[in-house]
Amino acid sequence: MSILPRRAFLETSLLLPTATQIISHPNEAIAAEEEPIIIQSDDKPFHSAAYTLKEYTNSIVASRDTNISPKEVYDTIASSYLQEAYNAAIKSSSSSVSPRALDVGAGAGVSTEVLYKLGYHNIDALDWSGTAWTKYVIDDPSGYCPSTVQFYELDDERYLDLWRESQAQQKQQQQQQQLFDAVIFNFAVNESKAQQFAQELLNKHHGRLLAPINTSNDYWLKQTYQVLDSKGSVLWSAVDVGAWSVQFQPDVTQDTCSGVWCAPFNGFQKKK
Repeated sequence: MSILPRRAFLETSLLLPTATQIISHPNEAIAAEEEPIIIQSDDKPFHSAAYTLKEYTNSIVASRDTNISPKEVYDTIASSYLQEAYNAAIKSSSSSVSPRALDVGAGAGVSTEVLYKLGYHNIDALDWSGTAWTKYVIDDPSGYCPSTVQFYELDDERYLDLWRESQAQQKQQQQQQQLFDAVIFNFAVNESKAQQFAQELLNKHHGRLLAPINTSNDYWLKQTYQVLDSKGSVLWSAVDVGAWSVQFQPDVTQDTCSGVWCAPFNGFQKKK
């Protein structure tokens, strides 16, 4: 398993409407009132064997580097905000283009499956460690990853660098920018990072970003769940989701990250 080569990233980023899965096995909280509009993009849906392991209020260890979040997290992902973004994307584009989602810190792929069930079949899922993804999506006999879902064994900063390069190439070729209709973070981030991703990667008309944002900069012990629009404005926030008080693993790319989930204890190497 290896990091996606730069050329391959640029090539697959320019393909529409489907993309190529870039990591492969050697042998190959708010109830939504509006029903989603579903586009069928693959006969067999994405599935992670870890999907049934999620529990309310409890985190489950999926690997040395990855937790499966409490079920309240996945209920929030499946909320009206991301569903509305999906429906808006369907109504504003041709039927051959599937809404796009970015799953940051995808881990074992549970959040990816939630997005897929919402109708987001064109997904970039990324995590600096591919261990949990390989275990539950690739190696487990019940796991399955269709060609429209790509996994990148990259941290968010390295992924953003490559995404920017692909966008620059698209602009040179006078091709339309491929922005995301939904972006979710599965680990705690500072407000500045959430706003950066929202402003740069989201569809300008209806894009939505869901992230657990530190209540204070670099304070990793408490977050507020927030939904942002493409301007970085807050549309919704909550410090508690159901019976669970929002607290996630810290952002490993930050110098202030400390403890067992951070370098040097987990083997993560920061971008130079």
